[in-house]
Amino acid sequence: MSKRLICLRLLLAVALTAGAGLALASEKPESLIPFNKLDAATQARVRQVVPGHTFYRNVRLPKPAVRARYDVFEYLINHLDQCSVAAQLLKVVKYRSERRPDGAYFADDRKGAAGYLWPLLDTPGERLYFAQGVDKRGERVSGSAVILFRYREKQPGVIECELHGFVKVDSWMQRICALLFLPFITSTVDQRFGEVVNVPVQVSETATADPAKVLKLLDTLPPEDAVMMKKFRALLAPKETKP
Repeated sequence: MSKRLICLRLLLAVALTAGAGLALASEKPESLIPFNKLDAATQARVRQVVPGHTFYRNVRLPKPAVRARYDVFEYLINHLDQCSVAAQLLKVVKYRSERRPDGAYFADDRKGAAGYLWPLLDTPGERLYFAQGVDKRGERVSGSAVILFRYREKQPGVIECELHGFVKVDSWMQRICALLFLPFITSTVDQRFGEVVNVPVQVSETATADPAKVLKLLDTLPPEDAVMMKKFRALLAPKETKP
């Protein structure tokens, strides 16, 4: 048997092993996608990635149980651009997420990773996103992803979260490399997916625990940003009690 054939078989075996290991959480992870809740155009976009994804990941979130007000948490999930403004004030991130005319969010972490995030589904306790981006750190990788985020209020002030990600890498060479090295980069994969919800988690927990601190920081915003954050501010402001 030629060395080339042995090498190819070894690559295939490792790739299949890596892929299988990631899918153990669900025999058919694509069944998690609520296709019945999507219109035809949205289904077509999702099917660019699922099925046919390069890999699936049930993301290990740093905080699967969030201690925050449900209404504050949900508001931030639904307004990621406003969430990034508050996060910047709290020094959680150094960059902002911008809302584009087509409804997509764009973010550039200024460290080599940049991309777009399109909200596809907004139902109680469930959000679905389509993402496209490039990561230039290390070997340049580009591709698309479908991200499913689920959450529920387990008890007042405690929200349980789960995050699922499907990735389709653009080039066949990148796909092979991704599968080969995925067992070694799962923490990086979790971080990339987790960034979608980790910022709202941190901001909502701080806003719940110390709303006065967040309100004080909001007071420092320039007029344009203050107008954008008006509804969020109203959500945190103490409710007036009638005599």
